[in-house]
Amino acid sequence: MISLTKRAKSISLIFVFQGLIALTLMVCKVAMAATTVPTKVLFVGEDIEVVTSASKHPESPEEAPAVVSIIDQKKIESFGLRTLGEALSLVPGFYIADREAGGQPFLRGIPDSFLFLYDSVPMTSDSTKSIFPLGEELTLDFVKRIEIIKGPASVLWGPDAFAGVVNIVPMEGRDINGVSLKLRAGTPDHEGHFTLSLGKNFGLWEGFVAVSATSKHAFDDGYNVLKCGSDEACTDPYVRGSGSLDSSKYLETVFNFSWKQWLKLSGRWSTMTDRYVVGEIDSDKTWAAKKKIPFRFIKLEAQKDLGLYNFHFSTYYSKIPFEEQLVDVSWHSNSHVYHGELFVDRQLWDSTGLLTLGTSYRYNRITGAVLSKSFLPDFLQPGNPLFKPIINQKDFDTSLFSIYGQIKKHWKWFDLWAGMRFDDHNQYDNSISYNLGAGWRPLRPLRIKLLFGTAYRTPYNTQLVNRKGMDPEKIQNTSLNIDWKPLVNLHFTATGFWNKIKHHVNEDPNGGLSRPNSQDIYGLEASVIWRPTYWMNLWFNTTLMNNYGDKENYKVLDYIIIEPDGSFKPFYSQWKTPFETGPKNLFNLGAEFDVTSKLKLNAKLNYGSAYTGYYNKGTEKFSSTNLWITDLTGTYRDAFLKHLDAQVAIKNLFNERYRVPGIYSTKKSAPLTVYFSLKYKF
Repeated sequence: MISLTKRAKSISLIFVFQGLIALTLMVCKVAMAATTVPTKVLFVGEDIEVVTSASKHPESPEEAPAVVSIIDQKKIESFGLRTLGEALSLVPGFYIADREAGGQPFLRGIPDSFLFLYDSVPMTSDSTKSIFPLGEELTLDFVKRIEIIKGPASVLWGPDAFAGVVNIVPMEGRDINGVSLKLRAGTPDHEGHFTLSLGKNFGLWEGFVAVSATSKHAFDDGYNVLKCGSDEACTDPYVRGSGSLDSSKYLETVFNFSWKQWLKLSGRWSTMTDRYVVGEIDSDKTWAAKKKIPFRFIKLEAQKDLGLYNFHFSTYYSKIPFEEQLVDVSWHSNSHVYHGELFVDRQLWDSTGLLTLGTSYRYNRITGAVLSKSFLPDFLQPGNPLFKPIINQKDFDTSLFSIYGQIKKHWKWFDLWAGMRFDDHNQYDNSISYNLGAGWRPLRPLRIKLLFGTAYRTPYNTQLVNRKGMDPEKIQNTSLNIDWKPLVNLHFTATGFWNKIKHHVNEDPNGGLSRPNSQDIYGLEASVIWRPTYWMNLWFNTTLMNNYGDKENYKVLDYIIIEPDGSFKPFYSQWKTPFETGPKNLFNLGAEFDVTSKLKLNAKLNYGSAYTGYYNKGTEKFSSTNLWITDLTGTYRDAFLKHLDAQVAIKNLFNERYRVPGIYSTKKSAPLTVYFSLKYKF
């Protein structure tokens, strides 16, 4: 009966929403009956910054109905950025925790909280929330720009666009129009890297293909636990010895082909093996681990203008074959996602307004989803009578049907926008996301935005399997953004934000999920860019925040004893820890110098305040020290011959080796590292 009632409510809401869409279209048709103005081209050329993630329509970041940041290829090259984690660390609001298994992102104090897109395809699934390619598994060499939307964005992008969206926009044929080759070597991690990119614009046809490969060695590669047990019965808890990691390897290929700018086929294929060492708090035991999270997709897009209407259809298939291993215990899972979407743009009121209406359907098939796993350090204790760690897995599938709409109106000095989305998921309660906003330009150099929005996040595997009708995690955000350019060479921005989170569930490395809790996080982001002279550019940004709310309350399976009658008797541990936000005070300070027409120097100082980590089921506490990291980059154009660029990038110039929170214990931060690269275009 509950299921029928839920379905009836879903159908009713769908009909109501469709009715509102039909009514809106009728009003718009009447309002535009006398107008025959064709759709305007907002931007011409590639020199003007454009963002598409805010409204699925090309627009300037200043005019977008969101708080937007952009990292373009020029900045990627001048800073010597190798990874997405390095790039996001430049943006206020972001902190990337340096875990052993790869960076963990915090956006405005919320871990694993944004939707990551590659060419507008989500790199996520219902099987895990921790897929963030922040390391060498995703190269920035053929990235055109990184679009960052801060604040809930579920209206256009659906669940998991929780605290924001990060969209990687790959290059197209026109961006290369030839062949580009890049080689890089690094020490002391013995990194070797190459990228080959080919692109061409043939007028009606355009194509781009690129491949990259990377190999590197972990800074700390030694371990002393070789096996969880010496035999099948695990009469000994573990086998000690001496081991050393092999190199991590990454391979990535992307492509896109388009015809007449209305039909486009694109895709990405990758493979990877990321190796690292994990240790236990207050113990000398260390063990080898590895993970494989390659992301692969193929997407077809079609776009067609019919008068004032612009129709956009896209469909994609993505696959994430996940594999993880600790010591000699491993597990695998696969996520297969099939997605289709149709939306239409309609310019209104003599092209001063834009209406977007769309619908989408997503089917996700998951095999081997991890529902729970034992806490490995418990199995590496002397006198351990237990069997090998237990990995509980199950297959399941999910489906999601969505309808959404957003409208924006522009006046001379004022903008208003509003949007709404209805999501009908087969395993959790229906959700309605919405956003409201206003933009005001009281003076030509001053822009003010006030934004309010909500978003939801997909539950974890343990919550989804064999359960229905749960409340997904919800966030409400209010932001006030001020953008001021008092002089041509001076630019200030500031954003105050308040996030209210309900039903929040966090995943602990010990293998458990916290009980739903509530949090309030508030803060300020600010930045300034000043070019005092043509050869020098100075910049600074900072993030200041605080939070209050419930503690994280965990209950995790310790072990299971098999009774003589064959029944299972589970034993659990429970603990509480404060909500982890990462550093509450962050800043970046940088300077760029055009020493000559060919030589450019770039310096950056990054600061993160001390913060606390908890281990061994909340019984061990660690407080880090303040982090100060300095990077230098030098780039020389046409170094030995025309179109050949040479670069030296120095990371952690003063070789600061801080103790920072890891997975099961603390770890040392990366040492001074030097990278040499050559890039040749022909």
